[in-house]
Amino acid sequence: MRRSLFFTLLALTPLYTLAQSDKPVQRKDSITVSAGIPKEQLALESQLNGIISQGDQLLRSGNATDAVKQYQYALDLVRQQPLLAERERWVQGKLARGYIGANRPMDAIPIYSKLLDEKKEDCAAKSAEVSDCADAEYELGAAKMHAADFSGALGLLRDADSKYAWAEKISSDSHEFAMIQLKNQGQVKLLIAVALFRTGNAADAVAAVEAAMSQLTRVQSDETITVGIRDDAAKSIHEAQTILSSLKSAR
Repeated sequence: MRRSLFFTLLALTPLYTLAQSDKPVQRKDSITVSAGIPKEQLALESQLNGIISQGDQLLRSGNATDAVKQYQYALDLVRQQPLLAERERWVQGKLARGYIGANRPMDAIPIYSKLLDEKKEDCAAKSAEVSDCADAEYELGAAKMHAADFSGALGLLRDADSKYAWAEKISSDSHEFAMIQLKNQGQVKLLIAVALFRTGNAADAVAAVEAAMSQLTRVQSDETITVGIRDDAAKSIHEAQTILSSLKSAR
């Protein structure tokens, strides 16, 4: 029952639903197009995006093995082309997700560890940038769970939760950003619940899910924010209800 519940929870809980957006590349080269990016770079960007898109399609269709090959090809391209250097982190994240999809968490963990190390300044920040560090901790923690390192995952996920809470607290200038951080807290608590359950703390796992549901409900009921954010929270609430029912049945 516990083994099947673990995989059920992992399947129900979206591991990588945090909002990610690539910052536009700003160039000051003399030969540019209207967007301020060199024509050569635009061609390389288009090539890279095409490779990644193929990988994403393969991953969505369940062909993680070939998706990984596409992401590896993309990473080789980025490392060969200096104009694509700023995209390496993004491609590495794609490759790590591909490894997770291919049930190769031990290959994903070193990548996520490196990406987290690169976020040291964000991790120490007393600004909204700390949420970027939390994203990295979330992904590494989720990867460790796939590798059955629940104790290792728990510390990372709890730290991510506290960082999302801090980002929410200091987001007085953007209500929507604050609500995204609240949603992140609710979603990471669902993974925390899985880790607690797998380390023998069923009662704490139930409490974590209940806390997550409270936070997610606040987001879902806030009519002042973007519908997509509310819909994502609603989906997580449904997942949380299923998780809570399973946890209570297993106690």
